[in-house]
Amino acid sequence: MTGAGLAEDAGRHAPDAVALRGRGPRFEQAHAELAPALDGVARLIACHDAWPQEPFAVGVVVHDADTSRIDWGHGATHGWRGVLVTDAPGHDDLRDALDLGVLRSVIRAPWTPGSLAAQIRAQLSRRLRSGAPDHPSLGQLDRGERWLELPRAPLLRDLEQDDREIVDRLVRAVDRALGRRPRLSLPAGTRLTQQGVGVDAVLVVLAGAVGLDRSTEDPQLGELRLHHASTGPVIGLLALTQQRQAFFTARATTALTAIHLSIEQLDLALEREPEVTAALAALTVRALAGRLRRAEQLQVDAVRLNRELDHERRTLRETLRELESARLDLVESARMATLGELSAGIAHELNNPVAALNRSLAHAVDDVAEVVEGHPDAAPIRQVLTRMREAAPRSTAEDRARRRAFEARGIPADRARALVAAGLVPDAVSDGELTHPAQLDRLVAAARLGTALRDVELAGSRIADLVEAVRSHARPAQAPVDGVGVARSLDDALRLLAHRLSEVTVERHGDQVPAIRAHPAQLGQVWTNLITNAVEAPARTIRIMTTAPDDAHVEVAITDDGPGIPADALARVFEPRFTTKHGRVRYGLGQGLAIARRIVDLHGGTIDLHSRPGATTVRVVLPVAGPGDDEERSR
Repeated sequence: MTGAGLAEDAGRHAPDAVALRGRGPRFEQAHAELAPALDGVARLIACHDAWPQEPFAVGVVVHDADTSRIDWGHGATHGWRGVLVTDAPGHDDLRDALDLGVLRSVIRAPWTPGSLAAQIRAQLSRRLRSGAPDHPSLGQLDRGERWLELPRAPLLRDLEQDDREIVDRLVRAVDRALGRRPRLSLPAGTRLTQQGVGVDAVLVVLAGAVGLDRSTEDPQLGELRLHHASTGPVIGLLALTQQRQAFFTARATTALTAIHLSIEQLDLALEREPEVTAALAALTVRALAGRLRRAEQLQVDAVRLNRELDHERRTLRETLRELESARLDLVESARMATLGELSAGIAHELNNPVAALNRSLAHAVDDVAEVVEGHPDAAPIRQVLTRMREAAPRSTAEDRARRRAFEARGIPADRARALVAAGLVPDAVSDGELTHPAQLDRLVAAARLGTALRDVELAGSRIADLVEAVRSHARPAQAPVDGVGVARSLDDALRLLAHRLSEVTVERHGDQVPAIRAHPAQLGQVWTNLITNAVEAPARTIRIMTTAPDDAHVEVAITDDGPGIPADALARVFEPRFTTKHGRVRYGLGQGLAIARRIVDLHGGTIDLHSRPGATTVRVVLPVAGPGDDEERSR
């Protein structure tokens, strides 16, 4: 074919066209056969090295040694049907064609004259029927064509009929071979075959339904119904492939009408009537296809159910984790409640002796004043007592300076050390007193007494503050109260944790902030948990900043100089039992941040945490208005 002819064919392209691709004599032979066969119904587009750009319905590849690799993906994109014409004994380059569903027919060259045109017309007809059922060319394509009729081969013809039609043909053939067979009427529930028991007859079901059951070795599963709609009308036939052992137990699920054929009768019918063989083959293939589809559907259902089961298992595991978390929270809450009651009782018991201690101290001061009244040295003794009770703690450098001042006035070093230890000030001791040892000893004793009174007074005050902090921290749940001082609440927490802060420097910064409405005990627990976390970071310095970002809120920021929290752990620090103690991230018994967050949420505030190496800051913002009463929150 000339190049001008190819260009002319390409220019006459129509949507129902057939593209013919290749080179050489086979290509010319194919073109010569297809051109008249498609004349008036489709355009033939001839091409050599690439598919045409315009759409076509069927693509024909004439393969020879010079044919380059075929782009079958073009067919998947444009929806055409592919036909391969080849004289090669084999091909290893058709994977794409089959994977993409493009290849519809393979024709071996040389072909019988006219067969190529018939195949292409058949493919063109199927393509137009699926994409353009009203196409005007279909009438000419379909007229008198064999592919629109039932197949001529008996097996293929039977496979296109339904079971009832094939069963009717089978029964007529059996009746011709053996005489009319009696029709058996069987009630529902009748067992037709038994699993594992020999089968020496078949039943042809004329009306009714049969179920196939399979017993399992698992007593919990028992007997399972595996087939019902896919049993097929001939019961027992497939058992012949299992050494005549029934694989299923067949039971009538409705009333049945059936024909019974022994193996001998079936053998005789097969010998006398070829139609019996064809019908049984078709029914067997159809039954096997139905059971295979059923088995595949069961497999799909099993995969789906397994996935759903895996999802349910994951959900159950998560639910169990949440239940365990809730259980541990309840245990923690019960422990804290018990500890709170115990703390409240201890605070109550301590409060009375502390009050007695403070009253006794006040009486002791008055009694000392009366004892020294009238003594010649009463005035200097009272001065020393008063000065030592009110004296502030001294530095080591100040003590050294006082000791040198005493030594400069001729006092021996050991004596000077005793005077300084007693709190005597060189400028407050006259030369006369220094020259009278007895008088000086009385002043030293007065200084020691004043120091002891001061220490007792400070200790009593310290115990009273601790008792009040414990009572505030352990106060049982109650309605929120107004006027809760944030700074006072922080002081109470620091006093309670003083034993853990001996090696930590605590810096307090910030402005005076307004009092807020809050649950004092819960607020104290927030500060206690946050400061404890900072101590356990471990940190050397803890910086506490209080500010009021606006008139309606107060903010507390607690920053430590610990190692920080890894970025991948920051999202989990508020989870119950997640802890980063000692530099290790683990799922343990950490409750501090989780409890703090719940309390802050209860108060209508926010809590967030930012961390980097050397600086971790927890910022708590609380509304001044605080939460509503518990009764209001409950409603």
